[in-house]
Amino acid sequence: MSNNTLIKTLFSEIKSLVKMTFPKWQANKLYRQHFKRNINWKHPTEFNEKIRWMQFHADTSKWSLLADKYRVREYLQRLGYGHLLVRLYGVWDKASDIDFDKLPDSFVLKTNHGYGSVFVIKDKHKADLENIRKQLTQDLSEKFGIETAEQHYLRIKPVIVAEELLKQTGEISTSLIDYKFYCINGEPQFCGVMYNRSIKNHTYDVRLYDNNWDDISHLLASHTHQGQPIPRPHTFEDMKLFCRKVCKEFPFIRMDFYECDGKLYFGEFTFTPAACTGGSLSLQAQELLANKIKLYNSK
Repeated sequence: MSNNTLIKTLFSEIKSLVKMTFPKWQANKLYRQHFKRNINWKHPTEFNEKIRWMQFHADTSKWSLLADKYRVREYLQRLGYGHLLVRLYGVWDKASDIDFDKLPDSFVLKTNHGYGSVFVIKDKHKADLENIRKQLTQDLSEKFGIETAEQHYLRIKPVIVAEELLKQTGEISTSLIDYKFYCINGEPQFCGVMYNRSIKNHTYDVRLYDNNWDDISHLLASHTHQGQPIPRPHTFEDMKLFCRKVCKEFPFIRMDFYECDGKLYFGEFTFTPAACTGGSLSLQAQELLANKIKLYNSK
């Protein structure tokens, strides 16, 4: 290793150490980059600002558990919602332990602790399985949450999970439709619908709907790509009921679902959407959420 390479490596490690040691400083830095001002830690008013405040001042004891794409399964089973879980084929601490011969022809592979790669395997006989092992090994070693100041991801023990590949019939979307409910103390405020998603190209279409499934996509940010309107899902009322029962203890949470052939499936819980940068919501939509979030200093 050359001296220049060594210096760059050490400098990178020092930067990561600083970000990990001072996550509040890192959170403020990222917020300033996106919103051109510092976080008002004493009197937060803006949506993403309030979420950042909760990270450091509120009760976040369940954040890591619910954000863990593997351990959350046990949590939902205890609450009586095991029937909403996608079928689990296996879980491993290391990519080298995966026995592909014991998996079905199609499945999904992913890590549980952040934004790592998601591998949609439609036919394992045609997939580059060894390359997938290498990528998963790299994902397991990544400390998700340092750069984005989302320290609840750092408290998750990384594993690899294999789940059933859900298949959607119809011609509405080229990918599984993702229904994302923005909830204040369990009450859905609106539902963002993500579809025509390409994992490879990182592209997707978005629409936004209210609790009556009226289109309010004018509340999306101007940079989002809005595709064709999406029909109301058959399990829409069940989705809202789940939010009201399971999410009511949280001042804010985003609750994601899937629906396949009229059956409802749990997706994931998200406490810090788009790492508190606003994502696909317009400033107006973020303001609507912020005005309803009541903060409680309980940490």
